[in-house]
Amino acid sequence: MEQKYWVVGNTHVDLAWKKNRKEMEEVLDTLLVKVLDMLDSHPAFTYTIEQAAHYRLLKKRRPDLLARVKHYIHEGRLEMMGGMASTLETNFPNGESFVRNQLIGMRWVKENLEVDVQTAWLIDTFGIHAQIPQILKQFGFTRLMANRFGGQVNEDVFYSKGIDGTELLIMGMDVYSPYVKQSHLYWDFVRDWSEVDKLFVKAANHRGDGPVLITGQTENELLPTMRPDYHVQLGNAEGQDGLWKYSTYSDFFHALDAFNTEWPVIHGDLNPEFTGTFSQRIAIRLRNRQVETKLLQAEKWASLAQLKDWQSELDEAWWELAYIQFHDVFTGSHPTKVFVDLIKSLDDVERIAEGVLHRALNIQRSKTVAIEGKSAVQVYNGLPWERKDLVTLTLDEQLAGIKRITRGEESIPFDIKNGQIRFMAETPSMGSSQFILDYGGTEEAVGIMVSEGIIENEFIRLECDAKHLIRRLIWKQTGVALIEGAPGLLSVQRDKGSFQIEDLDGEQISASICSIELIQFPATALGQRLVIRGTFPELAGIGAEGFLKWEAEFELLQGKPALDLNFKVSWQGEGSRLRFNLPTKLSNSGATYEIPFGTVHRQPYRVRGTAQGEWPAHRYVLIEDQEHGIALINTGAAGVEVTGGTLSTTILRAPGTEYAGMVIDDTSSQHGNHTFAFVIAPYTGTWYESSVVQLAQETNEKLTSFLYHHELPEQASVPSWMTLSPSHVVLSAVKTPEDGADELLIRLFETAGVPANATLWVHGAKQAFRSNLKEDWIHEEVSCNDGSIVFKLQPFEIVTVRIRMR
Repeated sequence: MEQKYWVVGNTHVDLAWKKNRKEMEEVLDTLLVKVLDMLDSHPAFTYTIEQAAHYRLLKKRRPDLLARVKHYIHEGRLEMMGGMASTLETNFPNGESFVRNQLIGMRWVKENLEVDVQTAWLIDTFGIHAQIPQILKQFGFTRLMANRFGGQVNEDVFYSKGIDGTELLIMGMDVYSPYVKQSHLYWDFVRDWSEVDKLFVKAANHRGDGPVLITGQTENELLPTMRPDYHVQLGNAEGQDGLWKYSTYSDFFHALDAFNTEWPVIHGDLNPEFTGTFSQRIAIRLRNRQVETKLLQAEKWASLAQLKDWQSELDEAWWELAYIQFHDVFTGSHPTKVFVDLIKSLDDVERIAEGVLHRALNIQRSKTVAIEGKSAVQVYNGLPWERKDLVTLTLDEQLAGIKRITRGEESIPFDIKNGQIRFMAETPSMGSSQFILDYGGTEEAVGIMVSEGIIENEFIRLECDAKHLIRRLIWKQTGVALIEGAPGLLSVQRDKGSFQIEDLDGEQISASICSIELIQFPATALGQRLVIRGTFPELAGIGAEGFLKWEAEFELLQGKPALDLNFKVSWQGEGSRLRFNLPTKLSNSGATYEIPFGTVHRQPYRVRGTAQGEWPAHRYVLIEDQEHGIALINTGAAGVEVTGGTLSTTILRAPGTEYAGMVIDDTSSQHGNHTFAFVIAPYTGTWYESSVVQLAQETNEKLTSFLYHHELPEQASVPSWMTLSPSHVVLSAVKTPEDGADELLIRLFETAGVPANATLWVHGAKQAFRSNLKEDWIHEEVSCNDGSIVFKLQPFEIVTVRIRMR
């Protein structure tokens, strides 16, 4: 009789969640002993494992257990799903973090378990963005097992269609959808025998033919059970032997392929889930943005400089980042002990990246000559266009004061702000420039209290007062006021929710109730700035008087078509959330959000049990009408709701209730001092032909500078290594190939959904070949003439190029 029911077990073990990573290692050991004993004693039994990071550590800790795991993998009774280092949060980390997570995980599985992973796996991740189909297809996957689709998918088997048109077959139960039509999957979280029984009885009553997959999932401390064996034997009784069998997920997908059904096609933007985590322990997302950017910078410069013996260091950093970005760690819904360990891990990864970056830029080996009364600054630009941007240096005993900065014979404008000297550095694309600092005395400008303030540059005029905060923001190119009044620039709202899910109570309380001060600073050679300060009064259920003191600094730099906005916040809130609100005059029907490797257009969505209005915006979100647009660029505070022309982003959140045994404390309520940096970028015309895409990259990847006291490096500058055009084709990574070939590997993507004729110029490039995210040799040569590589990109296409150098 033809098999109808396919039975496979799965236990999802967190790298950390309610317990820290060391405790979870013990949980994994206990689980594996149980599973391996079940495989020993039941010859037909099958099971599933996931996340290579678990087994990489197991190899050091319990090689005997890993040997048994490998034995059953080769028998075909134990299957490694996904092959990722960890099931990371997919929305907020850089797209390269997903790629490296998948790459290092699959490599480890192949080298140590000697098996190729068949089926992709994203169990328990908090949403799936719309480039996942293309990413997984480029890794060779055609199907994905997952279980969180935003609480809105009613199918258990469907094609997810990515923004580039790639379709990926997905099977899974949308755990928060009110209804899922069970056509081929019976999957549930089971805690005891009674729940296993209910799942199998429900499956046994399935109407229609197979194949039907049955999975009772357990998590962490809940050990796997042999109770399914009772139902397999019962189902095969009375002359129906063979109808029920143990299986693997990949074998089931093969059976499903033979079913030859036209599955529904659903847009691949399968979000959101647990939007309360977007701002929970927000320091994680802010630090992660800094650290992963620095890690990618180190990799980029080490590859270009042909630095020796650095790959193993950064490889270890990517493994550690896989722990940091694991979904239940990264999203902040965990106890304080996990948070403390996480921050230490971020510091460790940053130290590794900085060490490699310093060596790559020859900081320790540069030849220098002594100079009296001067210092030199070498400034590196890691982006593929000529750039003019700020460099900031801290004044100390050696750098007591500066009277002049020069580049060659040219004097460079500078000023002093908060005890730091700042100057505007011009740098070649992917290259460096040298600047000379002459010692002397320059005093810092002092601000004065005003009732209203005005700052402007060539592009923007900003008018502020105590009543409106932002009275008007004018885009000078057209003379149109894009913002008129922002008394709710910051707002507080009661939130009775947990570590993961908001439960909002009452209206937002605007900063207009605060006592307000305006401080105007004299214009400097760099630009103009003003500061608004406020203190919230006592609010019942939120905090005593002064629980929230805030400062908003606005700055317009000469030559920059954007407004820099920096918040300083002193926060002692309870059971509430703090939001930054930017009201515009633009009428719109939705907004364009950056996601890893692209952009999507989203409408406001209905409130769900796990989501309260904010979509994840990777680095920027923008709204526009027929003539103008405004982009809001973030540096890690990336949850944004757009309603009626107002962009709102939660920057702090103090949970109101305990969740899954996790108790509220000062750390989870995020008490203390915080800083947040945003850039507001108005524009006319199409957003992708404006400066938005480049500004978002520059905001998050600062110029790298090195200071030499009383000495001058012999090499005045590093010529350009690389250029890339047009601006809506984005450089994603520069690295060396995983196979160790003496080549450069460069990845880029089209971000606006517009076909592009891209030109990538690489200094010394001799030949170029297309590759994929697995970095395979495809032997499809790309035109390369005097270092200029020309190729076409389809909308939202991710392209990897292997380059042989002269």
